[in-house]
Amino acid sequence: MKRTKRFFYTTALIVLLSGCMSHANKKTIIKKINFEYGTPHTTFSINGNPVYVMIDTGSTFGFHLQESQLNNIKGLIYKRTYRSTDGAGKYQENIEYTVKSLNVDGVMINNITVTPFKKWGLMISGTGDLPESSVAGLGLFENKQIILDYKNNTFIMTDHILHDDLIKKGYKEYVYEISSDGILIEVSQSGNKYHLILDTGASVSMIWKERLHSLNLTSCLTVNPEMDNEGCEATVLEITQKNGGSTYFGAVVVPGDFKHMDKVDGLIGNNLLADKEIFFDLKNKKLYIK
Repeated sequence: MKRTKRFFYTTALIVLLSGCMSHANKKTIIKKINFEYGTPHTTFSINGNPVYVMIDTGSTFGFHLQESQLNNIKGLIYKRTYRSTDGAGKYQENIEYTVKSLNVDGVMINNITVTPFKKWGLMISGTGDLPESSVAGLGLFENKQIILDYKNNTFIMTDHILHDDLIKKGYKEYVYEISSDGILIEVSQSGNKYHLILDTGASVSMIWKERLHSLNLTSCLTVNPEMDNEGCEATVLEITQKNGGSTYFGAVVVPGDFKHMDKVDGLIGNNLLADKEIFFDLKNKKLYIK
């Protein structure tokens, strides 16, 4: 029997000019997370006000906030008006602000970037509305260590976890690059290399069809068993661990060349991350997955 889900989407946002990230002092934040359409959400206290956000590594800003939430922040400093484009090719103008100091769950975040929330995203299956919750992006986490524990529904932001301890606990290290688009990871398929954004705001992984040198198509049920497989195409991608091992995962093949995504060939979404523990060390540029 065919099983369907309301929709699968990605919120990857490509900013046409590189943005700034934040710098935080030493303290640990531990939050419970819940999942909406496979993407992690939690509630942060921002200057004492609760703000429900999606944790989205596909954005380089600190926060995308609703107008009422922005109004609660004193000392917004206009930085620039920028243009961005989402996976669907939709261009938007928006404003980037910086805040000299922001209290996030008792941790003082300095020089953080914030921007008004606007809907963005790419629907690849089914129908429905794009996400409407505010967003916490990579700009909140610069020079910090982040654990997204999908198994135990836990988010941790800290700065004192030892890498050797992670290896002893079975974590595998992966190589990545930080770009103005986010966390770029090299994947391979049929001997060809591609560059995908690690995007916790994407329900599923995907790759742009016209970028593929070899299709090697398979069922979309290899990506997510709840997807509507009718008219859907997928392929299997490989990520090489730093020690030489490999991780394989399915990605939806999305028609189009996505020239507006520049050098980004696709997205690594939550079908790979589900049931795993992901450790980002944005200060030392380390990524571990268990």
